[in-house]
Amino acid sequence: MIYVTGDIHGSIDIRKLLDNNITEQMTEEDYLIICGDFGLVWNYKKADKNEKKWLKWLEERPWTTLFADGNHECFPRLYQFPVKEWNGGKVHELRPKVLHLMRGEVFTIEGKKIFVMGGAASHDRGPAVGDTKQVIGKFWWPEEIPSEEEMENGLKNLEKNNWEVDYIITHCLPTTFQTIVKKDKFKPDAATDYLEKIHERTKFTHWYSGHYHYDLDVVKNISVIFTRIIRIGETIIGSETMLGVPKYRKGDAVLIEYEGEEMLGTVKETYPWGTLFKHEEPYYKITLFDTDRKKPYVTIMESQVIEKSLIK
Repeated sequence: MIYVTGDIHGSIDIRKLLDNNITEQMTEEDYLIICGDFGLVWNYKKADKNEKKWLKWLEERPWTTLFADGNHECFPRLYQFPVKEWNGGKVHELRPKVLHLMRGEVFTIEGKKIFVMGGAASHDRGPAVGDTKQVIGKFWWPEEIPSEEEMENGLKNLEKNNWEVDYIITHCLPTTFQTIVKKDKFKPDAATDYLEKIHERTKFTHWYSGHYHYDLDVVKNISVIFTRIIRIGETIIGSETMLGVPKYRKGDAVLIEYEGEEMLGTVKETYPWGTLFKHEEPYYKITLFDTDRKKPYVTIMESQVIEKSLIK
């Protein structure tokens, strides 16, 4: 079985892969694809303790971990890993069971053709926010946007497959769909415009993207994934519920119970997997509508949310 999940940002969001009701079912026959922002190869000088620890941990899992790159990767080091042919495409082998699916390649896994194109524009660091030499080359790299050669490689491989694959794995979305998800907050760029052309020309069953830190179905065959782990081919709404994944999203208005009172508020932040402890329910930081309170927000468990409110 092939599973798909979103960004893990190094060790920051890898908690979703720890023991839970999805990964506990996975075996040596299974594959887990991460839709970018793998982030474990991060130190620009050399492999650090964090990288070694978690790559060893992934190598010891029953499943094989596959990942597209995102915008939060140390590309100079990632591209130094050995290049190998694997299931019809090229990969960087970080470990025998931890493979980077290179840009523009088509892989055949369990009889399904999967086109992969990593990369995306950063909106939190680098030139987008005016970062200078303190960041560039240390925490941001221009290789986040696919090169002309990588884009051309993708077009050639899709043409070899008559512009038809089963699944598409990317980090960002085509421009049209990114605009639906982020409105005017994320501007079009070379990567999203390239994927727009891919979308217009390619026949596919389902497209999965990371990057936006949402779990949602944009349209019936395009999904953005972050906290969830789902079987490839499934939609977000139709997939199995995963323990510890928040039901409510940032910005939702909710009715909560706090200190014996019912209160209305807005979800300011979500904390999956019990914030710090696996197998516990999610936590939320709620901004209260009652501005007369000394404390404008509270932190609560999901069981304290009575219902989602219709108030916007």
